[in-house]
Parts: sequence; structure tokens; C-alpha cells
Amino acid sequence: MTALTVRAIPAARRASALYCVTYGRGVPVLLIHGFGACGESMQPLALQFAARYQTIVPDLRGHGQSQRLPLADSIDRLSADLHELLDLLDVEPAFVLGHAGGAVVAAQLAADYPASVRGLALISPPQLSTSRRKPIVSHLRHGLAALFGRNGYAGAHDEHACQRLLQQVDCHTQLRAIGAPALVVTGSDDPVSTPHNAREIAQMLRYSELAVLAGGGPRLLHTHGMALADLLSSWLARLECAV
Repeated sequence: MTALTVRAIPAARRASALYCVTYGRGVPVLLIHGFGACGESMQPLALQFAARYQTIVPDLRGHGQSQRLPLADSIDRLSADLHELLDLLDVEPAFVLGHAGGAVVAAQLAADYPASVRGLALISPPQLSTSRRKPIVSHLRHGLAALFGRNGYAGAHDEHACQRLLQQVDCHTQLRAIGAPALVVTGSDDPVSTPHNAREIAQMLRYSELAVLAGGGPRLLHTHGMALADLLSSWLARLECAV
């Protein structure tokens, strides 16, 4: 495991570079955490993928150890940050996996920079309807803090700022612009990222699969970590063979 710190980045690019940790070697896989979290929350998947993939786990601006960067005023800004990171690491194209609010950022990256995204996985994505997206940040923030403790989430994006970012995204336009093969995953018992919502998202993507994990709720990443890792590993392997 290695950390890409500010000092390791060329001086001309330090001001805008995200902090990230990388695991393993091989085909690049980018893991994007949700709002109100940090890269550490993606560790269950990162450790599973490390044996086969170069797994890249950044902290989004305003989160974790990327708090030194100004808060994002748009999803486009977060998408651009990640594109710059992939360029800096010279690992494009990558498989991109986003969790919760990070799924929106992952989708924006795929829409804005199609040449950078080899495949897209949206894990527990927010509601398509803007009126139903409001609960997601506080819901996940409090739930994940209960698992990891407050320190893992201290200093993250202001909750209301995260909600504003989600509210401004036109997911219908965003999803229809994506040409990369995609997998949409949620839990059967998730009251926020419902199976119905996941199905709607999958139907709007050009090349998509849908997976609903039985018994999974809003903490899918942690309560069903092994099942999720197995599902994603199988999907990644199939996409690798298809190329």
C-alpha cells in the first residue's frame, strides 16, 4: 500500500492534486467514496482487489486528507479532479467504481471523459428524483460513522454542501451520455438506494447490468463486503476478457 502525498507530486500540479492511496498492481481500478465519507470507507473493496488490480483510492476534495482543497461547487469539478488524478498516475483508461454519492461522481467522470473510463460500477446510487436525494448524505454519514467512528469522517464536506451538489445534477442527461459498460448494484432492503431506483438507472444506461444483493441495506459496502467484492470481481474479469 502506498500513499500519493502532496510531496510526491510535481510542484506545478500540487495545488489541485487529490490525496490518494494505491494498492497492488495491474489493471487500474478507481474507487470513489460517498459524500460525508473518505477513501478509508472503500478499504473493504480495495483490499480484496489488491491481489489482481492497481486499486486507486482517493479522498475527494474537502474530504479526508484532501481537505486542503477548496470545497467543490459542482459535480463537474469533482469529475475533473479525478480525471487529473488518473492523468497524473498515467493509468487511463480505468475501471471506475463509485459508492453512494461517489456513484454520481463516477457517472459524471464517465460522461465527461469517456476515454478515461473502461467500465463503470454504480454501488448504492442515489435516487434519480432530486426530491428524494436529500436524505442520502445524512443517512449514510451517520450509519458509516457508527461502523468506523467519527474520526474517519471528521472534516468531510459540509452535509448541506453535499446535498446541494446532488440536487444540481441532471442524472437523466448524465446517464444517457455514458457509453461505457456499466453495472448497477444495490441491496434488496435499501430504503435510500432502492432496487426500483437501481433498475431505473440501469435502464437509462446504454450497456448495463443490474445486481440486487439479497438482504443488503444502506451499509451494503460493509455488511455485504465479500459478496459485493465477488460480484464486482466477476464483472471486472468479464470486461477484461471482452476487450
